[in-house]
This record gives sequence, C-alpha cells and structure tokens, in this order.
Amino acid sequence: MKTLLVNIPENEEDFFMSLMKKFHFKSKVLTKEDLEEQALAGWIKKGMKTEDVDIKKVFRLLEKHGAKG
Repeated sequence: MKTLLVNIPENEEDFFMSLMKKFHFKSKVLTKEDLEEQALAGWIKKGMKTEDVDIKKVFRLLEKHGAKG
C-alpha cells in the first residue's frame, strides 16, 4: 500500500472526502497543528541523533502553541 498526501483548497474538502468514500479509500485530514507537531517531532528525532537542533525554531513553535518556558 502507498500513501498519498494531497493539499486541497478548503472549499473543495467536501468533494474530495466524498470521492474518497465513494472509492473506499482510507483518508485522514491533517490540520496545520498536526503538520507542525510532526515537524517538531522530526526536529527532535534529528537532534537526538546529531545533537544539533535549531533552538530558535523549536522555541518559536512552542511559543506559537502557548508553551511557556
């Protein structure tokens, strides 16, 4: 099985979701927050391997989500 990520305009979401259901494809809508969390997890994983993390990026993302440090 393969995974396909598609960016669609918000006003077309209903059309594409109905198309997925019609052809019995599994689908999941990722929010902007989901994508940011995946990016943060990737940075952490990379940093644990290389011990080199862009601290400014991490703090900006954490501040954006209301984390206080």
